[in-house]
Amino acid sequence: MAAVKTLISFIVFAIMFISCRNEGKPKSEPKNERQTAIQGQPVLLKRRETKKPIVYKERYMSIKDVLINGHHMILSRPKFNSLYKKIDSSKTELWECGDPFEWLDEKWMKATYGDKSEKSGTFEKYEGNVTTLFAQNIEFNTNNHIVLINTAFAKSNSFEIPKHQIVLNQNTSIEDFRKTFPLAKMEKLEDPDEVRFRFYLEAPADDAFLFYFKNGKLNYLKLWWLLC
Repeated sequence: MAAVKTLISFIVFAIMFISCRNEGKPKSEPKNERQTAIQGQPVLLKRRETKKPIVYKERYMSIKDVLINGHHMILSRPKFNSLYKKIDSSKTELWECGDPFEWLDEKWMKATYGDKSEKSGTFEKYEGNVTTLFAQNIEFNTNNHIVLINTAFAKSNSFEIPKHQIVLNQNTSIEDFRKTFPLAKMEKLEDPDEVRFRFYLEAPADDAFLFYFKNGKLNYLKLWWLLC
């Protein structure tokens, strides 16, 4: 009987000892199911977005699409006066082969100088005088009603085609230009350090934008007209 009591006492003591040990251990909290699911998923690294190279796929270039320093190639005289208050020099001379104002500003020219004469090929009272203005490293031509950019040097000016998000300046290299304008053909000039790229204004015309490069960098942009 004494042996039975001893055995029972031992079992009770053992149970109490195990219970005390379990109470001393920190209880593990059950994991949140959402957390477990997230931890089980692989971590996806964000891909770095790379800008696609800008390519001008058009064969022609319109005057309306090109900006010089954020302004259009053709300006009204009041607009020009507000933008270019300092004129470096000016001269008025006869353009014997005609000028682009005859069709770019035909309505005003007709109202000012009368109808076109079949004999002279120009407006009756028009003597053919065009004024050239120089300001901010740009050459302008005007009939005193509208002002047209003739030549703009890249040294202090930028050329933009907003429609295609293209900006050209004095840092634009021949390589950069050819990548942006793959359809433009390079024309060699007498000066071995100078080359030219041509973009016609429209299909049937010879009038064009001419981009001149010197020593591998953009030098100036010219709006060229076939007059004679």
